[in-house]
Amino acid sequence: MTEPSERFWDDLLLFIEERKVIPVVGPELVTLCEGNQNIPIHRWVARRLVEILELPAGELPEGFDLNDAVALHLRRHGEREELYARIYRILRNNTLAPSEPLMALAAIPGFDLFVSLTFDSILSDAIAQARGGLRPEQIAYSTNAVRDLSAPRTESRQPVVFHLLGRASSSPEYAICDEDLLEFLHALQDRQRQPHKLFDELRGNHLLILGCGFGDWLARFFLRTARSLELSQKRKRWEIFADGQIASDPGLTVFFESFSAETRVLQLTAAQFVNELTLRWTAAHPPEAPGASALKDVHESVALYVPQGAVFLSYARENLEVASRLADGLRMSGLDVWFDKNALHVGEDFARSIRHAIEGCSLFLPVLSHEALSEYNRRRYFWREWNEADDFAKGMAPDETFIIPIVVDETRIDRSALPETFKRSHGASLMGGTLTPDAAAWLKQLVRDFHRRQRAA
Repeated sequence: MTEPSERFWDDLLLFIEERKVIPVVGPELVTLCEGNQNIPIHRWVARRLVEILELPAGELPEGFDLNDAVALHLRRHGEREELYARIYRILRNNTLAPSEPLMALAAIPGFDLFVSLTFDSILSDAIAQARGGLRPEQIAYSTNAVRDLSAPRTESRQPVVFHLLGRASSSPEYAICDEDLLEFLHALQDRQRQPHKLFDELRGNHLLILGCGFGDWLARFFLRTARSLELSQKRKRWEIFADGQIASDPGLTVFFESFSAETRVLQLTAAQFVNELTLRWTAAHPPEAPGASALKDVHESVALYVPQGAVFLSYARENLEVASRLADGLRMSGLDVWFDKNALHVGEDFARSIRHAIEGCSLFLPVLSHEALSEYNRRRYFWREWNEADDFAKGMAPDETFIIPIVVDETRIDRSALPETFKRSHGASLMGGTLTPDAAAWLKQLVRDFHRRQRAA
């Protein structure tokens, strides 16, 4: 077991500054507050699942987790396949706020690739909140489909969260029990099913493994998988475990000390480690003046993260939740999305950046709703975006599709307040911001048409 030295912290801060560290975030760090306790996400979900399934709590161990609940359901002759959609609904129907340690980790700008070992989107929410509304790209590995980083890390223009054990959905494509976990780790051994770009990043960088919650042999197997090398082979990269469960296992600690010299098991929980790291990072990188920092965040979020040909998503603040859901669906379909959760619109420089972004995007998707078109919202900033898009569309050929109104409730597209190009456009009805397969296929074809025209120009 390692007691972090001053030299350790100095070296780690340097590695983070150089963007050579990848956090691997497990359930010990993804916690939710319930009463006066912080509960790991898997236990929080397990409690609600037990209530929904009306499982006898007396047959569960004290401090039961999701695997315990799933196992009891199966012993009572329940179907495992039905649980994935139930768990997905639990997550969707609750507001899940990131914990303070997770927010602190997400705010460190030296981290641009995160590996998540949980199936929720709380880490992505933390990154978006901590970085001025810039929502990361989310990629979910699956045992039956190869999903990898969309670009090498050096070319990525936004943070990335890679869900190594899948991401919650209505389909059985994420790990909810130990058997699922074994299947994911087994699939990752198959070179035909490996996310090779991700594995290249894991091999080439230091790994900060925070609260993975794995037991003895599972922790060894996971580390061997992430390294792609025998543990005794030196790769000149650190693997740092900050994990209460692993730190309390003397046999595992001795194993790493004996056979994996570059692996450090710290005498700290994940939250304790992040708190100490945050203090040291802040001391080494004092924050800027509030006004300058806010303005810098705004300009960087626009200037650096608007890929050519992205889909521009514009919405009223009241529709943030449905717009976030729509943006996630678009990204899961493989589309680049410009989606501003910032709302810090400052001056003419920002307005020029918005015009530039609209002129470079493939499609403009305004989110229409009763709230957006209410009397209260008649002088809000999204109207500037909508009017800019309307003006830009007037300079296009009549048969080119650019503006696609997205109706998320019962709002009529022919409302008099809307610009004429909006009312003439072929919109899409996506209730609650849920992207349908047909709509995704249509939008992807329109984006392909845009890029084809750009190449021919």
